[in-house]
Amino acid sequence: MTRLWLCARLSLLLGLSAWGCGWLDDPSPEFVRVMIESNDQSLMLITSTQFVQTTNELGEVGVQVFDSDTTLASFPFDQSWNISEEQRFLLMGFPADSGAVTIRMRILLDGDPDFDKTVTVLIDDPVRYIYLFNQQIFQEFVLL
Repeated sequence: MTRLWLCARLSLLLGLSAWGCGWLDDPSPEFVRVMIESNDQSLMLITSTQFVQTTNELGEVGVQVFDSDTTLASFPFDQSWNISEEQRFLLMGFPADSGAVTIRMRILLDGDPDFDKTVTVLIDDPVRYIYLFNQQIFQEFVLL
């Protein structure tokens, strides 16, 4: 009987430890992948992992960028960024000229879909995407 009780306890302990291993896993994503398709020529992209989100007294969301990269993206566009250190990513896309650009943009976080939209991008209405780990972010924000 003691041996049976010991086996049952050991089985329970092993089962709980195997099940509990997921608790120790880091849920934060390491990579963000941006894929853009379009029949148009190009899109000007501003990307950053060095920024902070701000909210003014009216509740309007803003972003202050400390360092960014600007890329003239031709289509199809497919690029990944390592975000394991900063746990944040910002992207804004503008037409390279004064015209409108219709795009389909998909964004994956560690291979899991996070954003998939077809939009028409204008100079005064850019496509926006912002990610901050464990924070709810609205896609409408002002670049400060």
